[in-house]
Amino acid sequence: MADKSSPPSGKRLQATENLVWGIHPVAALLDQQPRTINEVYVVKGKANAKIQEIIDRCRGLGIKVRFEKSLLIKAEQGGQVNHQGVVARTHATETLTEEDFLALVRQGPQPPFLLALDSIQDPHNLGAILRSAAAAGVTGVILPRDRSAPLGGTTAKIAAGALAHLQICVVTNLATFLQKLQQDNIWLYGTVKEGGTPLFTTDLKGGVCLVIGNEEKGLRPLVAKQCDFKVTIPMPGSLDSLNASVAAGISLFEVVRQRLEGMG
Repeated sequence: MADKSSPPSGKRLQATENLVWGIHPVAALLDQQPRTINEVYVVKGKANAKIQEIIDRCRGLGIKVRFEKSLLIKAEQGGQVNHQGVVARTHATETLTEEDFLALVRQGPQPPFLLALDSIQDPHNLGAILRSAAAAGVTGVILPRDRSAPLGGTTAKIAAGALAHLQICVVTNLATFLQKLQQDNIWLYGTVKEGGTPLFTTDLKGGVCLVIGNEEKGLRPLVAKQCDFKVTIPMPGSLDSLNASVAAGISLFEVVRQRLEGMG
């Protein structure tokens, strides 16, 4: 396979493109979803042992490798991202249709353990939540089509390979889709800052969908109305709020704790 290099000015990319960067995320993508990779860029002179392994695997899979004098990726909020010398350009992240996701819920591991994210717009938060979701072993993740950070770029980097381990459904209308989950005997637990049942005394052992709201505004009214229960994380300290990704992680692993306890 012929190696191609860029003009002297180097390659310039936007973080909003379908990109995955960093040694671990690119290696994980090669492990789990190599067919989603269109081509891989490598900075000349950066080919350490780990990057060389990525190059060799790409060649073995027939994935084009382009060697560039330099790579500059402009971050969504300005500045540049640290790509560690390797970037994969991907096709759009593979997601399930609504019908296929519902089939997964009905036929997959029981009871289902789902996560719905209502308008998480910071890619750092989305990536961190998806990483926690993969670690917690969720059955699947639901995102709204028009009110979510993109799955590529920064989200994929922060998720550190988690996208390859998750079943994700992007829906047109989140509130309407949550109704369909209720028809399949899934209980919806919306996380709220205050006024909900304490998370740690709530029974989360059945078919569960945790619903996490926007970083600043929380759950949208129609989504909140659809939830069967509202849950609140007790915070006895002097601060009364948590980052969305931290709140999601605590909630996810409370489900895990209760299920493991129920197996004992």
